[in-house]
Amino acid sequence: MKKLIQSLSIGTAGLTIAMAIGSKPANALTFEFSQLGWLPGGGEVTGTFTGEDKNGDNMIIFDPDPAFNEVSAYEMNFSGNSTFADFTHTLDNIDLNVFFLEYGLGDSSIFIASIGDRLPDNTSNNNIVNGRISNYDTDGLDNMSIITQDGQPNPIETSEAVDVTPREVPEPTSWIGLILVGLSGYFQRKINTNRSSE
Repeated sequence: MKKLIQSLSIGTAGLTIAMAIGSKPANALTFEFSQLGWLPGGGEVTGTFTGEDKNGDNMIIFDPDPAFNEVSAYEMNFSGNSTFADFTHTLDNIDLNVFFLEYGLGDSSIFIASIGDRLPDNTSNNNIVNGRISNYDTDGLDNMSIITQDGQPNPIETSEAVDVTPREVPEPTSWIGLILVGLSGYFQRKINTNRSSE
C-alpha cells in the first residue's frame, strides 16, 4: 500500500509539473529553405526560420513590432560562390528595420529580404567579410532573386524558386506527455507485479 501511495504521489507531481509547463502549448513550426542556380559563380542558399501563425491568416510574417511579429528565429547561409564571400544572416546580425519575411502556409510562397548590419563597434560579424555587407532578396531585380555584396559591382542572381520544407517543432507538452505515459506504464506494471506476488 505504501508503494502505491508513493507511485500516486510521483504521478500527481509529474502531472502538476506538466500542467504548469504546458499550460500554453507551442504552435511554432520550423521551416528549412534552400535556393540554387546562382550566376555568375554558383553557390547555394540554405537556411531555416521558425514562426507561428498567430492571427490565423495562413501567413507567417516578420514584423519589427513584437506585438505583430510571428517569426522567432531566422538563419540564412550563402556559400560556394567563386566571387562572393560566404555569409550568414540571423536575427542578431541583420538590420531588423528593413528585414522582410513573408511565408504563405497554403501555397508555400516565400519572400525574404535581409541586409547585413554593421555592429556599432565594427567587431567581426559573420555577414561582414573584408568589410563587405551582404544582401539577400528573393523577389528582387526583374523578379529574380538577387544577392549583392559590398565591393562587388554586380549582383548575382537566380531564377530558381526558394524550396521550403516545413517540419514541426516538438511541443514541450508532447515530451512531458511521453514521459508521463512512460511513468504511468512503469507504475502500473509495478502495481500489477505487487498484486500478483501477494
